Amino acid sequence: METMLEMDRRALMQRAMVLLGATALAGCDFLPGSKTAATLRPDQAKLLGAFSDTLIPQTDTPGSLGAGVPKVFAQMYSDWASDKTREELSGALDRIDAAAVKEKGKGFADLSPADRQAFLAGYDKAALVDVPPPADAPKGNPFAPVISVVDNGYAKLKDLVATIYYTSETALTKELVYEHVPGGWTASVKVTPQTRPAITFGAF
Repeated sequence: METMLEMDRRALMQRAMVLLGATALAGCDFLPGSKTAATLRPDQAKLLGAFSDTLIPQTDTPGSLGAGVPKVFAQMYSDWASDKTREELSGALDRIDAAAVKEKGKGFADLSPADRQAFLAGYDKAALVDVPPPADAPKGNPFAPVISVVDNGYAKLKDLVATIYYTSETALTKELVYEHVPGGWTASVKVTPQTRPAITFGAF
């Protein structure tokens, strides 16, 4: 029987497929969004690794690199993403690099970890400013919410990196703690530096 943790992971994977623009048929698994072969350019792949590491760095638990996020991302980009999504993701990576060169004089991947963090904090804030959605924008749903920000491609890039990370075995077993719901009643839980966020399956 499928466990709750496996079901939760499946839901997260479904979200990743939606972000990639993959399509689905009733009663079938998600299908590739494009039949055209495409891969990230070498410079984009290098930038993706630096971006993922900056977004979710290694601390006392493995970060995105330890969880293999760039590799999974590149495989999904090649095998599952629609042409439109590939254009959005590649464009987002290129814009990050161009902005880093303009502001710092170097490509994002060539910056020090501290400079990447400082640069991305400002870039992220500017790129994710809410803007009114187009009149013909879809209503969306919990798995595919409508995103309407200054740089929708960047929002999708960031969301996909995070989603891939939290579907990984590394994140689910080392970053998060599974909490069964309903569980026992605990009136007060002491929070310490060792306390981990909990992942669960259910409406509460």
